[in-house]
Amino acid sequence: MDKNNGYALFLRRKKIVLRVFPLCIGMILLVNMAFAGQISPVTASLLDKSNDSQRPLVSVHFENEPLPGVLQKLARKVNVGISYDTQVVPSKLITYQGKNESIYTVLKAALEGTDLYATLSENRKVIVIKEKKVQQLSKIQEKITGTVIDAQSGETLPGVNILVKGTTRGASTDVNGAFELEVPSLQDTLVVSFIGYQTKEVPIDGQTELNIEMEQQAISGDEIIVVGYGTQERQDFTGSVSRIEADDYNKQSVSQLTEMLSGTIPGFYSQQSASPAGGGSMEVRGPTSISANTDPMIILDGVIYNGSLRDINPNDIETIDVLKDASSAAVYGSRAANGVVLVTTKKGAKGKPTISFSSKVGVSTPTKDRKPLGPEEYLTFRADYFRETTRNNPTISEYFYTNPDDLPNSLSIDEWLNLNDSPNPDPYTEYLQRLNLYPAEQENALAGKTVDWYDLVMNDGIRQNYDISVSGGLENLNYYWSVGYLNNEGLIKGDEYSTFRTRLNLEYEINDWLVIGTNTQYSSRDEGDTPASLALMYIASPFGEVRNDDGSLKLRPYGDPSAYNPLMNYYGHNRDRKINSIFSNLYTQITFPFNIEYEFSFQPRLSYTNELNFWGEQTITGTQTYPGGYASRVNSKVSDWMVDNLLTWKKEIGIHSVNLTFLYNIEKKSSLYEIQSNQNFAPNANLGYHGLQFGDSPNLNNIDTKETADALMGRVNYTLLDKYILTASVRRDGYSAFGQDQPRAVFPALAGAWRVSNEHFYNTDWFVNRVKLRVSWGINGNRSIGAYSALASLSSTLDYDGSSVNVGVENSSLANENLAWEQTTALNFGTDIGILNDRLGISADYYIGTTKDVLMNRRLPIITGFSNVTANLGELKNRGLDISITSNNIIKPDFSWSTDLAFSFNRNEIVSLYGDLGEYTLLGEQHRGELPDFSNNWFPGHAIDAVWDYDISGVWQMEEAEQAAEYNMLPGDYKAEDVNNDGRYVDVEDKQFIGHTKPRFHIGLRNNFNMGPFGANIFIRGDLGHLIPFNEALRGTLSHDRRNYDMGPLPYWTAENKNNEYARLRPKHTAYGGGINFYEPGTFVRVQDVTLNYSLPHSLLERFDVNSMSIYLSSRNLLTFDDFAGWDPESRMLPMPKTYTIGIDLSL
Repeated sequence: MDKNNGYALFLRRKKIVLRVFPLCIGMILLVNMAFAGQISPVTASLLDKSNDSQRPLVSVHFENEPLPGVLQKLARKVNVGISYDTQVVPSKLITYQGKNESIYTVLKAALEGTDLYATLSENRKVIVIKEKKVQQLSKIQEKITGTVIDAQSGETLPGVNILVKGTTRGASTDVNGAFELEVPSLQDTLVVSFIGYQTKEVPIDGQTELNIEMEQQAISGDEIIVVGYGTQERQDFTGSVSRIEADDYNKQSVSQLTEMLSGTIPGFYSQQSASPAGGGSMEVRGPTSISANTDPMIILDGVIYNGSLRDINPNDIETIDVLKDASSAAVYGSRAANGVVLVTTKKGAKGKPTISFSSKVGVSTPTKDRKPLGPEEYLTFRADYFRETTRNNPTISEYFYTNPDDLPNSLSIDEWLNLNDSPNPDPYTEYLQRLNLYPAEQENALAGKTVDWYDLVMNDGIRQNYDISVSGGLENLNYYWSVGYLNNEGLIKGDEYSTFRTRLNLEYEINDWLVIGTNTQYSSRDEGDTPASLALMYIASPFGEVRNDDGSLKLRPYGDPSAYNPLMNYYGHNRDRKINSIFSNLYTQITFPFNIEYEFSFQPRLSYTNELNFWGEQTITGTQTYPGGYASRVNSKVSDWMVDNLLTWKKEIGIHSVNLTFLYNIEKKSSLYEIQSNQNFAPNANLGYHGLQFGDSPNLNNIDTKETADALMGRVNYTLLDKYILTASVRRDGYSAFGQDQPRAVFPALAGAWRVSNEHFYNTDWFVNRVKLRVSWGINGNRSIGAYSALASLSSTLDYDGSSVNVGVENSSLANENLAWEQTTALNFGTDIGILNDRLGISADYYIGTTKDVLMNRRLPIITGFSNVTANLGELKNRGLDISITSNNIIKPDFSWSTDLAFSFNRNEIVSLYGDLGEYTLLGEQHRGELPDFSNNWFPGHAIDAVWDYDISGVWQMEEAEQAAEYNMLPGDYKAEDVNNDGRYVDVEDKQFIGHTKPRFHIGLRNNFNMGPFGANIFIRGDLGHLIPFNEALRGTLSHDRRNYDMGPLPYWTAENKNNEYARLRPKHTAYGGGINFYEPGTFVRVQDVTLNYSLPHSLLERFDVNSMSIYLSSRNLLTFDDFAGWDPESRMLPMPKTYTIGIDLSL
């Protein structure tokens, strides 16, 4: 297959998407239509004491089973509801066997000796277990009955759990949706829950008969979502937002919140990290800048968060909302051009304390094994390498480098030895010498001593994650406190990460107009890992040695002066790196008359980093580079604070609803960084970084920065007749890093929505029962540049005047007092649709965004005396489509199945760069216009990630030797398309646009299954249609005659083992004018997350005062399908972990 033909690859992937995507939608729709209306099971006959002939007969066999479990099994056998007080029914063990007996006979035997008896409820639909003692009956004050139905279809729901809030007393509905329950008071509240439906709290309010309606899980937009500086019902939201629930991931081994977002949200692009710390990249709706940072803004519990995502414990997260369009993000103005990710953490609720504990233990292995060449492969490789050096040299026999054990019959050992003028009498020793092995290698090879470097460098990584939290609330105080510890090992020895994280969320209602609270988190991260080297592992000889005879590490395992021990830093680099961070949101909320609310919040953040390094005598750094050892101490402190003053007013006036929001914000950030280092310690280096003063070359460097900013924002949300929705906002930002002439910018936004299905002419019983149309426009900014980018920067320089060294300064960058904000203007068209009474929900958005005044660091001619200047240059454009589909396929008492599908693509384009006009040649044609940046491969009219290069079509084969010679190449060299067929490879004539380095399509498919106490979750993700730079395949000029093959298991071309994908061991690339790059297909589909869960029955847990308990198995990156030759399409040349986890969740 031609793996470099980007256009053909794109067409293939495009066809796959165009075929698979409609198929997925069609299957979801058909499943919904097939199962619509199948919620209610067949009604079973009721038990009745008055008619013995109609009593169901059962056969049972119980052997030492708890009484609550016996009652539940009997209820299931005859399909009726059962009601009893868990505090009254003892955990008595029952042993009983009966055949074709009435249910009452069995119950009587089971309840014997318990002071309990069985009876029917007044409506004769539920079995009630009661106490015989009158004094105990006085505890039960009231009896209630009721029915639970589906709010939309009106059908009764069997198997619904009903619990008196704050107690363990409960019941479940029978096959007709009926229940009977005895409650302490008619002022109590019932908690009603059922799989596939929203949990509901129902106040009894003195009633003795209740009719309860349950809503299916909201996919229609009734859910409350987090938006900028507040919350809204999704149905009233005018922008584009996607949400994920943390519950979908709480049984996965997740280290950072970005791992919850990979592939799950349309329009959000994230690549997984191979690090044990987890995480990954983030990008919303394509790149909006060329050189500035394009990570989205993070909002944590309603306030801007500037800290590390590693400090947020995923176990503390309740929901994550991603604002994607300009209007919804514009209220954050200054940094919202790249989208906004809003993270909401868990809070306490009124009620008795709930203690939750979670424990996860797992192991990680690589998704692929890429081992270095073993002993025999290594010798074969060396022989193949040297044969390449003798091509077209008739004086050297083709068998000169052949293993003497593999000689053809026509060549004897003596004849083979005589091919060398002075052969070693031992054929195998002669063979090793011809392969140019070092003496140490020869000695070990002859002795049969080998080293498995892969086994020494790689290991299975153990992962541990423990979390405990306490939450609850008093009359005026809600609280949530959590503590978590994470300890992960990577796949490379020494690659480790651990962190301790704790969070305290408090809210105290002082009176009906004053509330105070805090959301505070603290973390302590240990990032002092010193992993072994993969690169050195690949070039190490399998005939080397790990240690010297005295047990010390052998720095050069087999004698090559430039091939070092892969374990060198693991054993010899002493590193300690600790990061301690605290972030808090301290707030007060005041309610004034006329429904005016004011919130003041102060958000301080402190982060301290302390890093100590020492390279001693077991490292090259501490011996060869810096004889006598090298040590450093790095200390940094980052402190920032932000103050928000938020004023809101809500009012409904007849058919009008108005919501006004005003904000005044100020912030300040300062960072202090210092590094001390020294080398060549005397009398020895034992003190390391504890005694920097004992070195002879001290060095000190400091970097300090300060930044300030402020903002004003106003927003109005207006709704008319609950159909027509308008949102308008404007924000004015100021930032100290921009030029004095333009330190501020204004970011307006406007959005509207029409709830079509709320019109009088619309029938919500139609196949499409809900329709909302949305449109939004807005301008957002990007300020992700250096604190002093607008100023001229100076660097120090040393000058020797013949007697002393003088310190001076010189300009390195030019000031730009006109440096202004990078601004992105975006337009979004969207729709939200409900089908089959909202069993199927579809949300689609098409967007167009244009970024102007792009922040770029432009090089300057040397004659100016400056090297560069930061300026506003260029224009970018992004457009794309986001589609999300949510489907409740099946909802039954004993089985439910839901599906979520996310699909998106983005197309970006460089509209203009520096504005330099002139003539240039591209694809052999003369053009006049704006000049491309050939050094960075940026071309106006093309994407930022467009690949402009030679289109490698394969490898020159032996029968093509004459054609290859025309290009001064040989069989085994890479062959590319010569566009103009002139027998030369000229970059501006033969390089083409052959693909893109970012995926052209993203797709994610999640299926959730619940089968009684069992649950399963499967998430499949795909990134399609892109190329990955893989210049490792171009290597061939390194010292292969002295090292192992540094590419690992990558194949190579030989005359005997031809291939059309990878070149020979000594390829020539000089024929390619302007250089050549190699690309691999990046398309992959992976089974990213799989979880199997079992929830223990409540009847068993309540005996131990346990609310809930579940045990689960999960896996991440279980299967990956790709054609990439490296480790993984996401981690590229680093091993991607495949993780297996077992866990337990417990709630008291």
